[in-house]
Amino acid sequence: MVAEKLLIKNLKRGREEAYRQLIEEYGNKLLRTCYLILNDREEAEDVVQETFIKVFNKIDTFKEKSGLYTWIYAIALNLSRDRMRTKQDMLELKDEWIGNDDVESHVEINFDREQLRKEIFEMNSLYKEVLVLFYYEELSIKEISNLLNEKEGTIKSKLSRGRNMLKESLLKGGR
Repeated sequence: MVAEKLLIKNLKRGREEAYRQLIEEYGNKLLRTCYLILNDREEAEDVVQETFIKVFNKIDTFKEKSGLYTWIYAIALNLSRDRMRTKQDMLELKDEWIGNDDVESHVEINFDREQLRKEIFEMNSLYKEVLVLFYYEELSIKEISNLLNEKEGTIKSKLSRGRNMLKESLLKGGR
């Protein structure tokens, strides 16, 4: 907590090393979350860049009522939602190829994970966001509640419904 307060202080002072530290600390997490929500790496990278630009430009407006992490994720989530509203084909999965010849073992190892990811991508965004934040970002119900500005009971309900929908979908797919 002390380290976060110092980081915020240095960000507000415009110190370059604080900007670098912020990107190093949150960049990959943000990219993963945005990618899981948007299902498009380039879109996710753009959203992460936009998020950091907003953070740098608006750091003086940060009231410290929540953690820095929560504030940054709220910005990224809102930008991701904006992108999803304008994106026509959200369900299309891009093929990702690994750089070696052992594609077969890669497919075997990642089939279940890929199937799960595909099912999550195809879910309604109300449930997808909560599942991604809970399972992939490992945020607590309370943190998700603060981030999405919804009651904890609502988050629990969405999480439960999302799990059930995901389970049903996976069972229908033969999994």
